[in-house]
Amino acid sequence: MSENSITRRQVLCGVLIASVGLAVDTLPDIAQATNGVTVLANKKIQVSLAANKQLAKVGGAVILNLNDGSQLAVVRTAAGVNGFSALSLTCPHNFATVNEVDNQWVCPAHGSEFALNGKLLRGPARQALAKYPLKATAKYLVIG
Repeated sequence: MSENSITRRQVLCGVLIASVGLAVDTLPDIAQATNGVTVLANKKIQVSLAANKQLAKVGGAVILNLNDGSQLAVVRTAAGVNGFSALSLTCPHNFATVNEVDNQWVCPAHGSEFALNGKLLRGPARQALAKYPLKATAKYLVIG
């Protein structure tokens, strides 16, 4: 197989990553599950920074359970209003849910490791955790 060939796994991962964006559109129950989180009329998720004090410090994270059974993490990755990431916690290697261990995300299935911002640190995964679009203000984060 040539270096530029696309594998079946890469196609499936691409489909999963594309569907991650769609998952944000199907979250009507999340506001009842998490403090300071609201689903807006446009189906985007608004996270209140005042209600989620763990996001004040770099390394802090809030995990949201999505209606499709997957999880999304909002992580403070740097100081400043733009120092946030919204990540799918689904490992792109085998679709297991990663866990936070020692300030990084670790896949319990095969040991892939990711930085808190989702960047791939060690495989067998071959790509970073998928990111959701995120816009930040001094008071709120809007995901989707």
